[in-house]
Amino acid sequence: MNLDEDLDEEVVLAALDLVGRTGAKQLQVGFLHEGVPVQEASWYAHAQYHGARITEENHKGPAEALEALARRLLTGAKCVHCGGLVTLPGEAPSAHVAGTLTDGTRWTAEQASAAGQCRWTRIGPRWARECA
Repeated sequence: MNLDEDLDEEVVLAALDLVGRTGAKQLQVGFLHEGVPVQEASWYAHAQYHGARITEENHKGPAEALEALARRLLTGAKCVHCGGLVTLPGEAPSAHVAGTLTDGTRWTAEQASAAGQCRWTRIGPRWARECA
């Protein structure tokens, strides 16, 4: 793997944009193992918030780590525009599931059902919501 040739620039830009839109104070991307092929370096990405750090680790490259971080930030989130629970392509709808949102808010199954869903998709270099 050649890092310069294989880096998916749109994935990286979309993740950087999304992390910034979530209010992160810092973003770090790096690897744990030196002296090994790039895909074996165990790449990570983490976003720092006030007192909390969201981390994705053990990925084969920086773009994969950033994509995983973006998906993790969106999974379990609530759309600030429509109030629906965020769903991503390829994931089962979760509107009727009780649990805790990424901001720590606890939801009952009834609240989740009433909120509806908001599908988010990565379109080129940006994550976009499908609500109006």
